[in-house]
Amino acid sequence: MKEYAPGQIRNVALAGHSGAGKTSVIETILFNEKLTDRLGRTEDGNTVSDYDPEEARRGISINTSLIPVEHRGVKINFLDTPGSRDFIGEIRNSMRVADAVVIVVDAISGVEPGTELAWEFADEFKLPRIFLINKLDRDRASFENTLEQIQNVFGCRLVQANFPVGEAASFEGCVNLLKLKMSKGDGGRITYGEIPENLKDQSKELRAALIEAAAEGDDELTMKFLDGQPLTDSEILKGLEEDLVANRLCPVMASSAVVGPGCVGLLDFITECFPPPTDRPDFVAKSLKGDTEVPLSWDEKAPTAAFVFKTISDPFAGHLTFFKVLQGCVANETVLLNTHRGAEEKVNHLMTVRGKKQESVNRVMAGDIGVLAKLNQTHTNDTLCDPKHGVVIDPTPMPPHTVQMAVQAKTKEDEEKISIAMHRLIEQDPTLHLYRDAAIRQTILCGMGDMHLDVAAARLKNQSKVEIELHVPRVPYRETITRKAEGQGKHKKQSGGRGQYGDCWLRLEPLPEGSGFQFEWEIVGGVIPTKFQPSVEKGLVQAMERGIIAGNRAVDIKVSCYDGSYHTVDSSDMAFQVAASKGFKNIAKLAGPIILEPIYKVKVTVPEQYMGDVMGDLNSKRGRILGMNAEGHKQVIEALVPLAEMFEYSKQLRSFTQGRGTFEMAYHHYERVPGEIQEKIVSAAKPDAEEED
Repeated sequence: MKEYAPGQIRNVALAGHSGAGKTSVIETILFNEKLTDRLGRTEDGNTVSDYDPEEARRGISINTSLIPVEHRGVKINFLDTPGSRDFIGEIRNSMRVADAVVIVVDAISGVEPGTELAWEFADEFKLPRIFLINKLDRDRASFENTLEQIQNVFGCRLVQANFPVGEAASFEGCVNLLKLKMSKGDGGRITYGEIPENLKDQSKELRAALIEAAAEGDDELTMKFLDGQPLTDSEILKGLEEDLVANRLCPVMASSAVVGPGCVGLLDFITECFPPPTDRPDFVAKSLKGDTEVPLSWDEKAPTAAFVFKTISDPFAGHLTFFKVLQGCVANETVLLNTHRGAEEKVNHLMTVRGKKQESVNRVMAGDIGVLAKLNQTHTNDTLCDPKHGVVIDPTPMPPHTVQMAVQAKTKEDEEKISIAMHRLIEQDPTLHLYRDAAIRQTILCGMGDMHLDVAAARLKNQSKVEIELHVPRVPYRETITRKAEGQGKHKKQSGGRGQYGDCWLRLEPLPEGSGFQFEWEIVGGVIPTKFQPSVEKGLVQAMERGIIAGNRAVDIKVSCYDGSYHTVDSSDMAFQVAASKGFKNIAKLAGPIILEPIYKVKVTVPEQYMGDVMGDLNSKRGRILGMNAEGHKQVIEALVPLAEMFEYSKQLRSFTQGRGTFEMAYHHYERVPGEIQEKIVSAAKPDAEEED
């Protein structure tokens, strides 16, 4: 593939709900551009985009695929993104390096959660966008209904760039309002012909609306239009591009990816109306110290700066690094500095890819997207730049994790490999997070949804041959006391030879939340030598770790050792540790022990029509509603909810909001568990306690 200057490049994200037909649109484009010799189908798992085994197995996109297409002297880098919020990291990183978005909408289902997500990110990254209403050949498809729904949901100014001829079984093709031609499909191949006589009046009317919208994109064109002068084709395209860049309107196109019409018209529209990188705001980097901003330009001769937006582990090519050149160029046989890692990387395997097909290139210019193989120290969100002109580009911000599961290896051998294997996976997908929770003695994997973690487990098996099982984690309960109590802790053992003797009298008192553990040594008169003070404290700490009634760590307790006795021969550090531990366990049971549970602050964002269901569900989870407020077209509900009730919430919220609800949660405080629930926790913990005894 030849080199392209920044003005000849279009970086376009295909976004939308799962099943809207993004991947099928790509297949039709590739087929008509003679880049493939057959139309792949997601149902058959043989598409160019969805080449990952997990994608083929599930029938959905879970990765962003890079699909470059050359059309009329322009290189279009399509980024075919997933449609599920579970893979939000793939979507956000792709949107960040795109210069425009095509939001694909199913003409049967209309606006879905993935459609709203695509619009939300296009807004956030200030990207020009168009809607592609797809699947117009299917039963129950309706272009007009979908158009109306888009208008109602997003409130944007819509203008048609084409319109469908017929729908469902009567679908014949699409009329292109810029070229005034009708496109038809035959086995996926697209042909152009004249507009039927009965559609010419409709074509003129819709083209007039398109020209009027284009005229508003430029002051000179506006004056020309108002003076009644006709606009040339180039002026119409110029006006539309300026409107798109300023986000003043959203063009709408009709298509059927299976039959074909509309898809090649989309290519023409992208090359003529979508902005090249040079018409988009420049990226802003930071100095290595992070104290000053460094604006980047699309100058091909400036010092190189590139942003890594995706990394994958390919079983044949190894580590593949996807990057966008923001300044200068990336060329073979050069050295780049990874400023996040402080490591230099030699560029030897520069390429472009189309799905899994790779093609070597010598150089990737500013504004373009390329791939590097075998950069073992470079990962997603890293910056690659000229070693003499070091800059840092901030990572793409991601929302907090919404799902966490306990990880358990299937075999002892796999258990030893989990950490390294997961580390490799997290380098590819930063939206995953793995940590060891000492309090519940489990390894926890966090992600963006149940499917996200399920895919991570499958990839772990495929890439590292490590098999894991995912379980609902234990709740990190705590235990404490509610009143003062005191008593004796004594350990006396004689089994021949030197015995063991430790005797201490302890007073336990409750402390305010967050105080932890306090120990006071009140011994006077040497009834216990001071040298045994650390042993008593150590025994108490060990006992608190084991808990009082259900095996959870005890907190917020003050323990005073005020009396005791010792034996000059048989007393030892170990004897006093055991005595203190026994004393704590026995006395704490007399001090009104209770179980504390973690309470999280939950922020749920939903369309207004689901507010009642969400609030009712939160109340059923022992939640306390703190308040509600509006954010745009959605409502935000804040509540305090026990963590024990939240492990399945992602799945539940998706179910009763039809996938439109989102939530965030963060630890807030611990509080007392209700009596009936405490009884269940204690009862469930008895087998473990008996096993430990």
